[in-house]
Amino acid sequence: MKKYRCNYCGKQLETSLNFCSHECQRAYEHKIKQDTKKIPYFLLGILLGFIIMFIGILVSHSKIEGIGITIMGLTITFLPFTTPETIRLLGYQKANVLGRLLGILLVFIGIWICLLYTSP
Repeated sequence: MKKYRCNYCGKQLETSLNFCSHECQRAYEHKIKQDTKKIPYFLLGILLGFIIMFIGILVSHSKIEGIGITIMGLTITFLPFTTPETIRLLGYQKANVLGRLLGILLVFIGIWICLLYTSP
């Protein structure tokens, strides 16, 4: 028996509907419309972090790699886009929280790399 969840709040549903109420459906559509406008900023942040991290790898300097990872973590923290599969599994709100938590974890990992693994 397959379990269905509301795509917005994550409540378990009895039928294969995507939402538990019209309010959840409207809120979900509003959030998706807002998120669509932020995608270029997300891509820019991830690309900038990746480029900085790649430069750190090329020059063998862990501090620069840590800065790149931190930038990617900050991007994910402020713009926590998650996959449609994660949204179906948890609901938009819980997936958003999970994305933010993983972004914060990535920030801490970047800072940790920056501080502990500095090249001589």
